[in-house]
Amino acid sequence: MGEHPEDTARDYLLLGSRVVLNMLDCIKKPETHCVYFDNFFTSRDLLIHLRNLGFRATGTVRENRVGDCPLLSSNALKKIVLGNYDYQFDKKGEVLFVRWHDNRCVTIGSNFDKVESLRATIRYSRQASKKTQVQQPAILKLYNAYMRGVDHHDWLVGKYTTIIRGKRWYWVLFTRMLDMALKYCYSSILEIGHWKTEYYTSNGIPIKSVENDTDIRFDGICHMTDERRRVRAKWNGKPKTYCVKCRVTLLINSIDLNTV
Repeated sequence: MGEHPEDTARDYLLLGSRVVLNMLDCIKKPETHCVYFDNFFTSRDLLIHLRNLGFRATGTVRENRVGDCPLLSSNALKKIVLGNYDYQFDKKGEVLFVRWHDNRCVTIGSNFDKVESLRATIRYSRQASKKTQVQQPAILKLYNAYMRGVDHHDWLVGKYTTIIRGKRWYWVLFTRMLDMALKYCYSSILEIGHWKTEYYTSNGIPIKSVENDTDIRFDGICHMTDERRRVRAKWNGKPKTYCVKCRVTLLINSIDLNTV
């Protein structure tokens, strides 16, 4: 029996690309799905292969995987104003690549999406030292909309990574799965609780049930008591005002009590 053409093409793809294809094998109607992934998986060959299979696909891509598309380099793009971008369309493979100047340069590829129309988004400008409105290509707007949960999850896992070194190569896989499980457990607890917490005064009398922390901070009820504690800031004095409700020490002379 001869090899199927699709199986032969799959053998030439990178490991990350083959992972994507293995996960998509169960889908019977590719034309009804849009697939998004990050730069570990994306390559020009993968986007072309998915288009041939009928999948619409978009993903951030590493700079050395854009094929022959001569995009403006990241170093050159950083010298231009925040929000500027460069793009090239690979006519042979029918794949679009865009490089956008965000807080750092981001390169993204798609076999179906486009640059226009530009959308407004807010970014912090180091030159102006404030948040400014910049233009964002449509392809990045959609990518952020559908990848936000995964990217946020990766950011949290990376921020609170288990730091236990091991000599075995598989140890990092175990700690990564542990970190992911803990993150999902924490998210589930927050969803179950839904910020329905009953707050109490120092003498144990319940105040009221509220939806979130913002509500209790601005309700104006039972916010002050005198108790010597260390302030949560660089301060040489010894403040005596501690809010048992917000659980923070306050400097009365430097704040507006209505904003506590």
